[in-house]
This record gives sequence, structure tokens and C-alpha cells, in this order.
Amino acid sequence: MRNTLLLLLTFFALTSCSDSDTKLLDKLQAAVEKEPGKAGYTLVKLEEVTDFEWDTLYYFAGQVSPEEVVDQIGIKWDGGKIPGGHDRLLFVHNNKVVSFLDYKLEEFPLQVFGCNTDRWIYPRNRSTFAAFKYCQGEKEVYAFIPEPCFGNIKELKAARCKTKNDKQ
Repeated sequence: MRNTLLLLLTFFALTSCSDSDTKLLDKLQAAVEKEPGKAGYTLVKLEEVTDFEWDTLYYFAGQVSPEEVVDQIGIKWDGGKIPGGHDRLLFVHNNKVVSFLDYKLEEFPLQVFGCNTDRWIYPRNRSTFAAFKYCQGEKEVYAFIPEPCFGNIKELKAARCKTKNDKQ
């Protein structure tokens, strides 16, 4: 009985460690995976996907330490280390972290691109993104770039993964 209780407590402790916003992740994934429009990409307006106030979005790729996150955002915050195989989107409002989401690249292969001087820091007034599928290696992923900079990577749209129906 005691072992079962310890096992349950450990399970709940491990599964409740992350404050990553799973509802926001679901909304973002649904928006990104919509069929592309006439322009050849899906338009994702983050201000329509989020239901909280924010003024800056930060993108972190890979296993970034909490200290590196704090150095980048300039705010004392302990959101923990980004888990292996995950990337993080972090939202700030009035110098306070208001939300973040960690997403597993294996489950949601979102490749975020910088735009001009934004370089993985996106102010809310420039938070409309173009999203489209392309082939990276042999895996299909989603490109996610501020819409005004779509032209910088539009050639990626032509990179399609081979399917079973493709003749070799």
C-alpha cells in the first residue's frame, strides 16, 4: 500500500511539473495545420490564438537552460529547463512572463524562423505568421515565419517529401 501511494505521488509530481500551456499548444497546432490559402501558406495571427495580454514572444530552440532564458528575456523567471526534443514559445507582458508552451518536435514539428532583426523575439505588432509544410531531410515539418518575411524562405515550399506513390 505504501509503495503504491509513493508511486502515485511520484507520478503526480512528475506530470504536474510543467506549467506549459497545453490549451494554447492545441490552438496553435490547429491554426498551423489548416489548409494553406491562395498565397500558399496558412496565416496564423497569434493575437487571435492567445487569450491573454502579451507584448513580446520569445522562441527558444532545444535544451536551453533557465539562466539562458533569463539572460535573453531580461526578467528573473524560473520556468525550468526546456526538455530534450522540445522547443519553447514564451510570452511576456509588462516585464512578466504570462505564458509559455513547450512543444515536442516529434509530435508537432514546428520550425520557427527569424525575420530581419526580430531574430526569435517577436513584438505583438509583428505577430502574424506564415505557416506551411516542407520536407526537411525525409521528414515533413512546418515552417513558421513572420508573414512579411515569407519571401525570405518561400523556396522551401517546393521541398516536398517523397510519398509511396512517387515513382523512383
